[in-house]
Amino acid sequence: MSTDKLKIVHCIRAPLGGAFRHLMDLVEEQIEMGHELGIICASNAIPPSSMKQLEALKPSLSLGLLAVPMARSLAPKDLFSFYKLTKHLAPLKPDVLHGHGAKGGVWARIIGSALRLRGIRTQRVYSPHGGSLHYDFSTTSGKVYITLEKLLRPLTDSLVFTSAFEKAAYQQKIGLNDNHPHHKIVHNGLRQAEFKRSTARENAADLLFVGELRLLKGVDLLINALDDLHKNSSTKPTLAIVGDGPDRALFEQMVRDKNLQVFVTFHGFLPLSQALPLGKTAVIPSRAEALPYIVLELLAAQKPLITTHVGGIPEIYAEHQKTLVQPDDQQSLTNAVSWALSHSEEQTQLSLQLQDHLKTNFTLSQMAQSITQLYHPVRSAKDELADASQQSQQSTLHSQNKLT
Repeated sequence: MSTDKLKIVHCIRAPLGGAFRHLMDLVEEQIEMGHELGIICASNAIPPSSMKQLEALKPSLSLGLLAVPMARSLAPKDLFSFYKLTKHLAPLKPDVLHGHGAKGGVWARIIGSALRLRGIRTQRVYSPHGGSLHYDFSTTSGKVYITLEKLLRPLTDSLVFTSAFEKAAYQQKIGLNDNHPHHKIVHNGLRQAEFKRSTARENAADLLFVGELRLLKGVDLLINALDDLHKNSSTKPTLAIVGDGPDRALFEQMVRDKNLQVFVTFHGFLPLSQALPLGKTAVIPSRAEALPYIVLELLAAQKPLITTHVGGIPEIYAEHQKTLVQPDDQQSLTNAVSWALSHSEEQTQLSLQLQDHLKTNFTLSQMAQSITQLYHPVRSAKDELADASQQSQQSTLHSQNKLT
């Protein structure tokens, strides 16, 4: 493997959400560093907004953009995709296959192992991005995913965790030692241009949620908190909900059942630049997270924020962790929202301090440099032995040639 210019292929199933944002940022930075890049993703899971980004980047992908059918879980039809991907990658001889998320991690490690059987020394790198680590072994699906992760661990050369929390979850559920696989915590990072204040428009809602509309994100808790405030206080706060997802219909029904339609607006998916002005104080009441980009983005924009003590969020807040809300705690969330609505100046000051913290510790350049450094081979004893044997054979042949 060259230590100067690397051939790097990133694998992801669904190109959406924080994992896709992370991948695209990383790819663009690695191209700027002078490396050759390629992307593999699912052809059946590309939303129009992601397709637009991929098509714009495609001319810069010297190793290509390849989309093949991928089910969320392993399926028999994956065999065809496995064959097609291996056939595509073999002549490219990639130095690195970096899988993102559970399915991307499967592809990177299995295909990387197949390439190694062909004599191509490809680094097999995996970034969970939460993924399988959100599952509990007590559930049937959890048993399947966690068992698969354990089976793939011997095929993993390096792991990249977005937070200490994610590393601890992997350690607990799959197992990790100091020597193998090689691992590193690298926090997500933002571009310098993202560190600028966003102001709310004149008719903005009091509260703003931005993210995927699913129970895991705690949108139901936020709607309940709004209902509590309407019933038990003189304030009648409004809420803007930006995003889409599998539980949108459930949340819309909750709003109707509580007769809050006048106070809650569902905007659907919007670019962040359009979402930020829609609300004065953001609320991200997640039940589980890895290291969410939306929290970084809101703080970089100096948006006053109420969020929960889950996943890697405490690592973002550092010395301000005490301001975080306990997850899945309805009363604590209601109290936090009530306090924030009456203490806007304190909330603004906190957001400014957190923005300064992010400018130093959560930048894209730091993230990309740290991950790319990890790619340079951590050589195993087996690799060293193979090289020593090869050098010995070459030395023997050289001596024999001199004798003849």
